[in-house]
Amino acid sequence: MNRTGRLLELLALFHTGKTFTVGDLADTLSVSKRTMLRDLHLLSEAGAPLQASPGPGGGYRLIRSHQLAPLALTTEEAVALILSYEALLSYTDKPFAKETLSVIAKLLASLPTDPLTRVEQLRKKLRVTNPSRRVEAPFLRPLLDAALSQQTVEIAYDSLNRQSTRIIQPDYLYAFDGYWYCKCFCFLRGCTVKLRVDRIQAMMIVDAPSVVPDPHVSQYEEPEQLPLRIRLTRKGCKLAESHHQFGNQITLLADGSGFITDTVALSEIDWVARFVLGLGREATVEEPAELIDWLRKELHALCHFYPG
Repeated sequence: MNRTGRLLELLALFHTGKTFTVGDLADTLSVSKRTMLRDLHLLSEAGAPLQASPGPGGGYRLIRSHQLAPLALTTEEAVALILSYEALLSYTDKPFAKETLSVIAKLLASLPTDPLTRVEQLRKKLRVTNPSRRVEAPFLRPLLDAALSQQTVEIAYDSLNRQSTRIIQPDYLYAFDGYWYCKCFCFLRGCTVKLRVDRIQAMMIVDAPSVVPDPHVSQYEEPEQLPLRIRLTRKGCKLAESHHQFGNQITLLADGSGFITDTVALSEIDWVARFVLGLGREATVEEPAELIDWLRKELHALCHFYPG
């Protein structure tokens, strides 16, 4: 059970009006006493009116006469908010880690007993999850601050192919598929790029170049774009539809097969090629020639790993 689930269970228990020791609560929710104390502290910080009584017969209970005023939310609205916040909790690093959890705690603590029980029932039947990736992004909040203040930063970046030092101007951050990304203008490449935040190894604020680009202006996009066309079998269409970029660019034909048409930068040829390789015989690249050549070389190299 994750922490949000425990907070729900805790508040449901306290709404019974009983007094519980830390040991009782830890045993009931199958966690350590240390973890339970942290959960109780979080609820208290969020405004839940908990009272602790020391000595024999003591423990924690909810002070009913000082309960928070109920929020004017429907059960469905409360669940929607909780699920939205829980989606962020699956990330190892978050710009507002403590605040995200405290919002959930405050929301739960302010719900009356009946809606709280209904929220718990609904939440057990609904999930909004992201892949659980054990990657740390220690420069996530500094990048957000730099984007807010429109500062230029120098970073050490470990890309798929090499390590480099870049000067970038962060525009905004977004979370996708368990990773954090930063959309920014990269002065090294002279265009707008999307960088994985967990691949940033060092960062420092630097003076902005004399001409500061606007990352929203299209003239700074990668200049060389090649036409892309990938033919897909029926199975290939189904496999590709879950892809975060190409899934929305599939044109379906009457027989269930289809094709993808787009443009691709030279610097992204290897990335697109790996997508195509993942589809195997269900995808055939018709253009550009540079992508076809890359695939031929890669397949030839793979044959050496499987002789015979």
